[in-house]
Amino acid sequence: MLHFEVKFFFLLISLWTVALSPLQATVDRIEQSVFRITNFQQSPDWQSPWKLKPTGRGQGSGFLIKDDLILTNAHVVSDSRMLLVNKISSPEPFLADVVAIAHDSDLALLKVRDSKFYLNLIPLKLGGVPELRSRVRAYGYPMGGQELSRTEGVVSRIEFGTYVHPGIDSHLLVQTDSAINPGNSGGPITQSGKAIGVAFQSNLRLNDVGYFIPVPLITRFLDDMKDGKYDGVPEIGVETSSLINQHYRRYLGLPENTAGILVDRVVPRSSAEGVIKTGDVLTKIEDMQIDAAGMVNYGEQQVTFFIEAENRQIGDLLKIQVWRNGKFHDLSLTLKAAPFGVEMRNSYDELPEYLIFGGLIFIALNRNYIHSPGNVTPPLAYEHWYRELERPRTRKDQAVLISRVLPSSVNSGYTNLHNFIVSTVNGKSINTLNDLDKMLRDMPPDTRHVVFESEWQNMPIVLDYKKSLEQQQTVLKRYGIMAGSNLSGMHIKGTQW
Repeated sequence: MLHFEVKFFFLLISLWTVALSPLQATVDRIEQSVFRITNFQQSPDWQSPWKLKPTGRGQGSGFLIKDDLILTNAHVVSDSRMLLVNKISSPEPFLADVVAIAHDSDLALLKVRDSKFYLNLIPLKLGGVPELRSRVRAYGYPMGGQELSRTEGVVSRIEFGTYVHPGIDSHLLVQTDSAINPGNSGGPITQSGKAIGVAFQSNLRLNDVGYFIPVPLITRFLDDMKDGKYDGVPEIGVETSSLINQHYRRYLGLPENTAGILVDRVVPRSSAEGVIKTGDVLTKIEDMQIDAAGMVNYGEQQVTFFIEAENRQIGDLLKIQVWRNGKFHDLSLTLKAAPFGVEMRNSYDELPEYLIFGGLIFIALNRNYIHSPGNVTPPLAYEHWYRELERPRTRKDQAVLISRVLPSSVNSGYTNLHNFIVSTVNGKSINTLNDLDKMLRDMPPDTRHVVFESEWQNMPIVLDYKKSLEQQQTVLKRYGIMAGSNLSGMHIKGTQW
């Protein structure tokens, strides 16, 4: 009897081991395809736009998908001078290059130069959107160690939220209580052996709150890159208010059992301009009913109706239904990128545009500059955030300003000048830094003075034109500046470009 019990015990152990082996094989396969990424990065100095800051070192994660591509976050590989990729428990680093990057959705693709890196590696397949309260596992290389970390948690929310890397963009994200710490960024979130997202940020004010980018946005990114160029996530371009109040709905004449969202403003130059009007009620988008809070059904939960634009490409048509003047209207719009997205979004991988003339440093106002110390002044804040809201169509393609002055005899009296917004040059309006450069080059031969005026200042800036030209190289040499301008948005030169 004892002999039988012993045999039976070993039989159960064997069956248990066999049952676990496929699961263990899956786990091992995933772990082999998750890598540590080291980024030696160098970002621009926005106070001295011809310079780069000292090189720093960052760490993140990534994982193998199809075609020998490594998927990671854009913020893991931004402003890179050199990228190194390590396999699990391996001290040998491999050089890698960025082949695609999407700063608006914080995603990037890398490729390792040495083909030997990919031997015996199996790409992770992409899954779908997880169900609420389902369990997930996060893989990555968080700070504080060199080995792969594995944590588990549950899906607690699926909603739209702000992506920290671009600063202004909101997309679909998934919240989990699985630990996502610095260094985890770019690693896969898995479920049933498939990658269902990319870990990318956490809420530092709350414990056990992390976020990952879900598969629909990843798939959109991969589809966008099929032509070799990233165009970006499209936006509709409307500001709306809820119609939860039933009396307001009746006031607008909406039929019973019809909900929708009220259009407060149509953004100039956006996808909606010329199609949607202020005062319209958006009732459907792609045959999906929009409720009074602006939500649509998305799987087992509801998310904002903007999801229908996010899942498409720039240039695609989007069908909408509006309630206007007591009637339903079926419309369609062509999706575009967000207007002024380049200026409003955090900038990476490019040197700042600038122009130096007579020792005056001209730059184009953007998010990076205004968030530099001491630059959030009322005039700059108005030009950057509020002008287009309060005075539509008066915003220029670039707000050009004199950030500071390189002291010289040609600009005496202006050495303390800071953040002077330029409206006109010799009475002519300027729209971009390139416009300013062309005006200064094409001045008539008999020009004596260059006058820079600002609607924010009563007194203009006046320089002697010929002396400014004569002293240009002297000023640049005195301050160790190699080039008097960068008007092309040049890439930061690194091993991946």
